[in-house]
Amino acid sequence: MSTTMPRRAATTVVVPLTALALFGLTACEKSGGDAKDKSPASASTSADSGKGDKNATPATDRQLSAVLIDGKDIPAGYGGGKVSNERSPDKPGRVVSPAECVALGSGGTSHPVGHAERSYAIAPADPESDDSVRVSLSSAPREVLQKQLDDGIKALSSCAHYTYTENGDVTTFAVTDVKVGVRGKDSVSYKVAVSGKGRLLGTAVNTLVLQGTTGLAVTSFATPGKGDPADTGPFVSAQLARLDKMPPDTGSSPSKPARPTADSRTIPAADTLTAALLNAQEIPAEYSADGPEPATPEDAPRLSDPRCAPLLDTSLDQRTAAIQQKYRKTTLDATVQPTEGVITELSSSQHAVLKREFDAYVAALKVCSSFSETNEDGTVDRYTITDVAVGRHGADTVAFRMRDDHPTDGRLYAYLVVAVKGDVAMQMASFAQAGPAEVPSAMITGQLSKVAEIAG
Repeated sequence: MSTTMPRRAATTVVVPLTALALFGLTACEKSGGDAKDKSPASASTSADSGKGDKNATPATDRQLSAVLIDGKDIPAGYGGGKVSNERSPDKPGRVVSPAECVALGSGGTSHPVGHAERSYAIAPADPESDDSVRVSLSSAPREVLQKQLDDGIKALSSCAHYTYTENGDVTTFAVTDVKVGVRGKDSVSYKVAVSGKGRLLGTAVNTLVLQGTTGLAVTSFATPGKGDPADTGPFVSAQLARLDKMPPDTGSSPSKPARPTADSRTIPAADTLTAALLNAQEIPAEYSADGPEPATPEDAPRLSDPRCAPLLDTSLDQRTAAIQQKYRKTTLDATVQPTEGVITELSSSQHAVLKREFDAYVAALKVCSSFSETNEDGTVDRYTITDVAVGRHGADTVAFRMRDDHPTDGRLYAYLVVAVKGDVAMQMASFAQAGPAEVPSAMITGQLSKVAEIAG
């Protein structure tokens, strides 16, 4: 299966990618860009070449995907990740302070006409890792993008520090090295240090360029101890040159990998999975529902026992769609950070694929009563699994308890349920930090019932 272990999902600090927000994306988990390029004259020619396209039709996903740099266009030694056309979902409840900095922390245009992005890292590093360069293209009417850029530049002039709060999590941004016009009239670059929970999360350099009806955001991010963010000047230059060679729209959306059989046409899509998640009226009163968001793959885990790999496999390679939602357990004191909650993930694929993964998952649980995972920063999570019960919640279900011990983050307890119903897989994790996680019986029963209605 592709269950995300609770600590990863529960403690992730959502950091708004302010560079991309100005061009129509919402929050991401890292922030970056470029301010190091020293050749604005040549860049200005490319950026300003879009002036004649102010009234042009915004590009489609397919057009933008076709011009994303790769191969000989990227600096030697770098490898490119997969092209993504996913838009980040709107997330209500965000608070940016002070208010005049809202343009840096808002979602911008949440539904651009076209969007494509790709991450790059020095081989053999993972292109999707934090320490990488991300190139993002988003299209919208020129006046929409122009207003977002102008509002962002105005905010940068007075927002040396600002905070972003969502669901009790506070992230702090310190902005320096703001440079307007580094890539032509409609461009800006700046550096930002991102902190959360009293520690530095990383440093980013951002470059934004408006060319015609397309916004380019090049972002470079470095986690603490990794030095300065990579120089993205070559990425900016190469991408602006490729934009000048935009292919015509073919009238179809970007091609996607073909499913193994024609039956895949009946497999629930993302909107169907989202509608099947428990809503605010279907959960206990002490819980609040965060907005649903696409589930994303993570790096392959480094485990002490390879037999345990199915338990932390989050590749999602064979999924038609995957949606995740968090339900935080609220307290009467609004100043207290929630330490309990439930995370649910629904994903879809052919039943044969899901059943094969489920069987491997159960087999791993039988031999993995304890194992460890080495993280990128060298710290080690030590997992202990108990009370494995196959079939407790019906056919093709398994439930178990897990304890995660981390040297700095402390101990996390979880109760997990994994189930397969037709072409849909459900993973639900109840987590707690103070003691054993509760069994959310009503939520388990309600979610399984809704999954059965769409499973096919």
